[in-house]
Amino acid sequence: MRKRDPFLVTFDHNDTEDPREFPAWRKWQIIIIAFTLEVWANVISAAVVPGIEALAADLDVSVPKARVVQAIFLYGFAIGAVTLTPISEDYGRWPTHVVSVFLVGIFQIPCALAPNFATVVVFRFLAGFFAATTFNAVGIVSDMWDPESQGMAVNSFAFAAEFGIVIGPIIGGYTYVSVGYRWIFGVLGLGTAFFLLLWILTCPETRAGIILTRRAKRKRKETGDSRWHSHHELAMRERSFRTVVQETVFRPVYMLFREPIVLWFALFDGFNYAIIYLFLEAIPLIYKQYNWSEGALNLPFLALLVGVLIAYFLYPVQMAAERREARKNNGEMPPEARLLWMLPGAVLFPASLFWFAWTSRPPIPWIVSCLATAMFGISSHIIFISVSDYTIASYSIYSASAVGAQSLLREILSGSVTFVSEPMYHNLGYQWASSTLAFIALVLAMLPPLLYFFGPQIRAKSAFALEIAQAEARARVDKQDARDAYEAEQESKLNEARQGQSHAPAEFQDQDTPAN
Repeated sequence: MRKRDPFLVTFDHNDTEDPREFPAWRKWQIIIIAFTLEVWANVISAAVVPGIEALAADLDVSVPKARVVQAIFLYGFAIGAVTLTPISEDYGRWPTHVVSVFLVGIFQIPCALAPNFATVVVFRFLAGFFAATTFNAVGIVSDMWDPESQGMAVNSFAFAAEFGIVIGPIIGGYTYVSVGYRWIFGVLGLGTAFFLLLWILTCPETRAGIILTRRAKRKRKETGDSRWHSHHELAMRERSFRTVVQETVFRPVYMLFREPIVLWFALFDGFNYAIIYLFLEAIPLIYKQYNWSEGALNLPFLALLVGVLIAYFLYPVQMAAERREARKNNGEMPPEARLLWMLPGAVLFPASLFWFAWTSRPPIPWIVSCLATAMFGISSHIIFISVSDYTIASYSIYSASAVGAQSLLREILSGSVTFVSEPMYHNLGYQWASSTLAFIALVLAMLPPLLYFFGPQIRAKSAFALEIAQAEARARVDKQDARDAYEAEQESKLNEARQGQSHAPAEFQDQDTPAN
């Protein structure tokens, strides 16, 4: 066992300031507020769609050009996802959320009052960039739960992302019908202010390094001894601007184009996510055939939400399958176990799109195509969470860069489909446009079984394989050292108690202790 640094500030056993020792109710209270901010960020991304044509007419631009307003938010989101994550890790979740979400809310004001199109575009991009901070909610999950216990919290993170996209056009549609498109931005700004206030009033810092750094500063102040320090402080001293740029730009881009798992799953998840954004344009077109009112045209998104909810509550089945795989492998769960429920999920993916394609027209009742949308929701949630789970398990210490690369491509694809959705449905016809998506999904559905059976061989050829293996070995040693230290400490306390008891007066000794 390695010698412990006596001036290193760490959490004590059962330390009340350690986020991983928070009671369950407190963890879920924090994470629900964090997920609410994430939901609202996705609402902001999608709510403007029903008002695009009115915005185009008011600001004197074409409708295709006006669609930049939606796409530019997602492009900002893509860049912000890889840029702002290290900031929250270096300076804390709480201040990063406060500053970023405050700016997102402020940027709704110039959008609502914009005298010209350029103003909306600029501030939508900035709002998207800073809204990406809310996706650090998955980092807050890892702050409060160890990897083996994160399942339902990560599942909730994925649900929150999809929930926001689904309800966004519904909120935007009814707001537009009631008070006009400019008030869509007004509602988004007011909602942002409300949820930010909840965060400020109820959520503490959860990043362990930040908490321990504050404790080290208190120690130095109380004792006058400058030797007290935290691991985070030492890491920050070694962290240069070049290192930050490498982690946030070069490494994710490198992994995107050189790591097959990262690239192909980025395309799979990106296509899955992009379909949801494509449906923001396509669903109102399709359900106009049923002579629905303007506000009701986005209600079929509720069917998608039902599907996502079904998948959400099926996740414990996947978790049970993972535990069974771990037992087969002496307690070590292979990354491929994360793909078990993705095997049927990948089949549902193209099947739901083919079903939707050929039932979404009169005289076929609208409920039939809505059932297909619900099936798509099931597959979409499974794909979203499985891609993240498998990537994190496969790339260990480099998982942030790998997931960042996937987020970058996902948001770029989601923003780009905004420009092609309506022309695609008009030019190909509603049935063949949806069928084209289904054929692409059919090809991508081959990825999960390929990775499930050949994933170990593919991972072994990764440029990062050796470093990942070494890091995991060090982590196992650190975990064993911590366990040994705790057991030695407990043994020492027990011995001290026994010695103290043996020297105590007879009337205070334990009655079961034999007399000398």
